[in-house]
Amino acid sequence: MRKHVAVILTLLLFLSLPLTARSAFNLSLGFGATYCPPEKEDFSSGMGDSQNWILSGELNGRLFFLQTQATVMLTKSEEDTQALKAIALAGVNLPVVGSWMVMELAAGVGVTYVPQNPGVENAYYALYGGKKVAVEEIPFLDAVLQSPIHLQMGIGTDFGPLGLRARYLIESNQTIESVMAKGRWWEMFVPNSGCFSLAVLLKMS
Repeated sequence: MRKHVAVILTLLLFLSLPLTARSAFNLSLGFGATYCPPEKEDFSSGMGDSQNWILSGELNGRLFFLQTQATVMLTKSEEDTQALKAIALAGVNLPVVGSWMVMELAAGVGVTYVPQNPGVENAYYALYGGKKVAVEEIPFLDAVLQSPIHLQMGIGTDFGPLGLRARYLIESNQTIESVMAKGRWWEMFVPNSGCFSLAVLLKMS
């Protein structure tokens, strides 16, 4: 099985080289906004409300067609205080029309951290299912395992040092811990919610 995977990855690597003149390695810094629609409303009904848009920053690395992405979003907690949502993704970045159009597919985990402030007595992690656990009561790795899996698909274009991305980010109703416990990995594709994002990338290398 491992040999088959290695052969497939090698073929994808060589097939991707003639399709694009882009460099083998790229590191980018990005900024953007993410739209998360209100619950029980049509997807586009709240786009005109700035309260439904979340500012974000990201660090994006690509080696040939393999890509990793770390995103931090400024969001709100249940107490309506500031919170940070960190999402780590790994996937593929495939050229569709040279470097003029690329397609992204990725999966990872998103962890929400709510710091201590006047509305929150103790800093905590907001885990899957609305569970709140104080930071000092749980190791960070356990918080990651108990946080929702995220799936992302997107398209974009690169021109010179700049790149534009339009993505759809899905929060799954599963966690790494629940998938490992039940063994039904396909259940992670069942969505719990979805958000639309736009980002501008600046290539640093």
